[in-house]
Amino acid sequence: MDLQERLLSFGFKEIPKPKIHCACPLGFMEIFIGKEECPIKALVDTGAELNIIPEEIAIKSSLTTRKLNMNLRGIGGHTTSLVALSEFTPIILASGEETQIHFFIAKGSFHTVLGRTFLEDNNIRLEFSHKKGEILSYQEPDGRRLCIPI
Repeated sequence: MDLQERLLSFGFKEIPKPKIHCACPLGFMEIFIGKEECPIKALVDTGAELNIIPEEIAIKSSLTTRKLNMNLRGIGGHTTSLVALSEFTPIILASGEETQIHFFIAKGSFHTVLGRTFLEDNNIRLEFSHKKGEILSYQEPDGRRLCIPI
């Protein structure tokens, strides 16, 4: 007897569909972006495949861009228009460390997103501590890991 037959034998009239839940640790991190070093609170999203910045902030930060015409579908099914790409964008982390990042530039109002590529390139992790809650940790130049509660 398969699952459907067993459920029907218990009196189910409709077979319940399994629900899928996704959980991606999130946190905010202050960065300074572009030549103007504009301060931004960026959302660190371990589930995002891309680094995304609103077009308005890209313009304000004087980012060098090349045009794109793509649509990005979010986890909730919504779409966002990606209009440009800024490659090797200089940013400064809250620790003062400088790095470069590729940002996809999108229309609309939302938080700047630092995705998995940023985390991997900079050896950054989001962790959960029962004592401190959610923490963001990354390697300092001297080899120590810096942990920041977020």
